[in-house]
Amino acid sequence: MIARKDTAEYIGQIDLHQIDWKNRVAEMGIVIGRACDQGKGYGSEAIRLLQGFVFERLNLHKLELKVHDFNAQAYHCYLKCGFREEGRIRQRYFFNGTYHDMVYMGILKTEYEAMKE
Repeated sequence: MIARKDTAEYIGQIDLHQIDWKNRVAEMGIVIGRACDQGKGYGSEAIRLLQGFVFERLNLHKLELKVHDFNAQAYHCYLKCGFREEGRIRQRYFFNGTYHDMVYMGILKTEYEAMKE
């Protein structure tokens, strides 16, 4: 859960799922529920905390995510947190009468470590 530090009010959540222990890869998902809470750094902070847990505590090799191509704010947040675009599935998602691409992104442990320096 992502919550305000002063009031513990719910802002959103961040999840780690589909952990592949053999290959040391996991997928993350995040949501910031209300538009008024977006763009304030809550997501970036939560992602960086999760990256620390994934790479330093779980010793995973890679963290992945998927984002819809129309979610530019999230896409730029992920880039800021060190994720790189790895590929697209064209017209994978139908929303508001239009097909959109699904963008696959990932960050390796070595990239996370270089970012920390």
